[in-house]
Amino acid sequence: MNEIIGIFMVMIVLGIPIAYADSDRDSKLEFAGTLEETLGHFWALELNLDENNSKLALVHATHPISELYDTMSTHLENNSNFDEKLEQTLLELKDKASTNVSREEAQTAIDEAKEIIREARGIVVGQELSDESEFKMQLINGLLETSKVEYNEAVVNGVIEEMAEFQDGTAFIWQSQQIFSTFENELDPIDAERINEYYSQVWSDFDSRAEPTDVINSIDLIIQEFEELSGIQSIVSDHELEYLASLAPLKQLKEGVEPNEVQCKITHSLVFKSSGQPACVKHSSVQKLISMGWSQ
Repeated sequence: MNEIIGIFMVMIVLGIPIAYADSDRDSKLEFAGTLEETLGHFWALELNLDENNSKLALVHATHPISELYDTMSTHLENNSNFDEKLEQTLLELKDKASTNVSREEAQTAIDEAKEIIREARGIVVGQELSDESEFKMQLINGLLETSKVEYNEAVVNGVIEEMAEFQDGTAFIWQSQQIFSTFENELDPIDAERINEYYSQVWSDFDSRAEPTDVINSIDLIIQEFEELSGIQSIVSDHELEYLASLAPLKQLKEGVEPNEVQCKITHSLVFKSSGQPACVKHSSVQKLISMGWSQ
């Protein structure tokens, strides 16, 4: 018996470093993902400045501070000085990189912000992990997952209804391709060629304002390639979960979501009717509905 207990304790002790390593990697992946989305926004910002589109330039200049900084900041709790520097840089971007200054001045501000992002990557993620091909593939898939949601929100019946979201989707595809270019030559040429062909199809779909389901299928081909190459399954983005939660369960099923993976608003719970159909109901109503036989 003592031998069994001893073996069990050894297994627990040995498992702790592995669990910690996975948790640490996931944390750094989350942080790095916000950096890649930020770089995508910077690219879209540059394009809109080139076209003198002040409205959309402002959107992409402010997205990093309004949508991404809070997540970044949680990973910089032990480096308050740099956190403040990052926050100030992102806050000032809307004024320093706008159509109200010269294009050269705006580019200088963007380049300075890019340098801050590079520093942030070094502080939190580190060079070794940043250079790892599998880590890069995970970042790519994160961008691709989010781009699917952005496109789905932007295009309806072949028409761009939400230009900011369309540009977000475009920017994240572009940024994912920039990451891919850093290790493309390390892959088997046949694999690299196939992935590039899939990217070409995605760009063609974007250009033709294809149906969201077609775009999602095209993007999923790329995601599947990187899943197979890295051996790591892609994770649905938080944005996608939020988007799905805004849809009624039946509409989520039409989007291809499995019944047991239907997302509900934070105030609601997922239950199944006696027919097996999923539904989102208020937390306070769950037990009552079960007692009435309405829910399983």
